[in-house]
Amino acid sequence: MIRPLNLVFRSVQARDLPAIYEIEKTSFREPYPPSFIDTLAHLNPETFLVAEENGRIVGYVVATLQEESLGHIISIAVSPDRRRRGVGSALALRILEALRKSGVESVRLEVRRSNGVAQRFYEKLGFKKAWVIKNYYRNEDADVFVTALENIRNQSLQTPTEQS
Repeated sequence: MIRPLNLVFRSVQARDLPAIYEIEKTSFREPYPPSFIDTLAHLNPETFLVAEENGRIVGYVVATLQEESLGHIISIAVSPDRRRRGVGSALALRILEALRKSGVESVRLEVRRSNGVAQRFYEKLGFKKAWVIKNYYRNEDADVFVTALENIRNQSLQTPTEQS
């Protein structure tokens, strides 16, 4: 049986930050410190989005504008109990649309070389590996992925579904 998730996508608010810190800690080997996430929320309110389900933050994505036409996805994460249900894809598509509305033409992001799951996720969205940054992470290289927003597949921004 497929049930729709009751997701709301919106800009980050200060009250969301504790939940975002928890998702960050459970999602990454080297999580960003709360002070960095606070700074990102303060400096990028239009491009720091959360997914909320029944009043609970279940995911987030944050991007910055590096140059007039270049966006940079800094982080995207979903609560472990809500992964593989379309939340991450919906967040990614919404941030790409927000960046497009800001005049961005291309977007970049970094992924651990060992993180094949994330690499396949971004490739499905239309990103391509472009180059490597040596020792970007502690003791690990990063693959840099890029895309031109005009190349992003025409994907639906409808609410994802949950499989029971």
